[in-house]
Amino acid sequence: MILLVAPAGLFRDGVAHILGDLADRVEVACADYTTRVFEGAQTADVLVLDGDCMSEALNTVRASRRLSPGLPVLVLLTAVAPNIVEKFLSAGVARHLEKSQSADSLLQALRILISGERYSPSVALDFGKDWGATSSEAQRKSNAVTDTDIHLLTPRQIQVLALAARGESNKSIARELKITEGTVKVHLYAVYRALKVDSRGQASVAAARLQKVRDTQLSRALDGQLSMGRLLAYSIPSHHQSGEVLFHKDDPSDALYYLVRGTVGILEIGINVGPGTILGEIGLFSPDHRRTCTACCKSDCDLLVVSATDAMRLHYQDPEFATYLIHLITRRLESDKSRLRRS
Repeated sequence: MILLVAPAGLFRDGVAHILGDLADRVEVACADYTTRVFEGAQTADVLVLDGDCMSEALNTVRASRRLSPGLPVLVLLTAVAPNIVEKFLSAGVARHLEKSQSADSLLQALRILISGERYSPSVALDFGKDWGATSSEAQRKSNAVTDTDIHLLTPRQIQVLALAARGESNKSIARELKITEGTVKVHLYAVYRALKVDSRGQASVAAARLQKVRDTQLSRALDGQLSMGRLLAYSIPSHHQSGEVLFHKDDPSDALYYLVRGTVGILEIGINVGPGTILGEIGLFSPDHRRTCTACCKSDCDLLVVSATDAMRLHYQDPEFATYLIHLITRRLESDKSRLRRS
């Protein structure tokens, strides 16, 4: 049985009709996000979700992991944006498919899931790859790219590609490289032509195979620069008022924090940090996984919170993030040593 969860209406009815064509004896059950989705769903073979209802869909995926751990999940998306895809993959989605794909693509993706194939964790961070797409031409293009093609790109175009492959938006790339969004688009067009691809997604897949792009990403991490695309996919926004304590010294280290707005004081060492700072990284790697200092908001603060489990998962899966953390921890330990020598 296929369980389709989507708001009632033409889209759900149309998809249900297509799903019914998968095979003569396949049953399709429909539900929306306002019902108890998993009532009687223990016999479902595949769960199909309308991913545009993002928060509801993510909650449903997580519920399916608890109630039916082996149930494969396919999510349908209007826009296959890297940070959105990563959220679904992290929650446990097996495959995703853009709504602009054909009915044949949908049926092929479902046949693969029903046959038992699952999403491969070894490529879990390959944002651009559309697991639902069945275009052999698109796949051939991304597979055909080699380091020879990268010589056709300027250093600036390689920088733009490296950031785009990390999930950064055109606006974010423009801000980071101090250029206009129009210039970013021009560079991306040049990248597509040089790599013989047609989209940002295919360019991201190609970038994962190009050593110069990986070197650029690692170089940025060694310079203390972090591409936020990956971190955003794992994070939850959080607001704290002035005077609130984020964590006390010796508390369990259960999360990593990225400060978006405001000022946070690190009480034991008497320093204040501002926007763009990561907090709580040392406790993740301490032997007893305890906080080494107390962090208190000196003003109203907006933060992104990443659970310790997700932060460690990202550390092991993403060399750029791991390099950034190692660089950050080393700098902070050296600063601590300098303060001790001066005191």
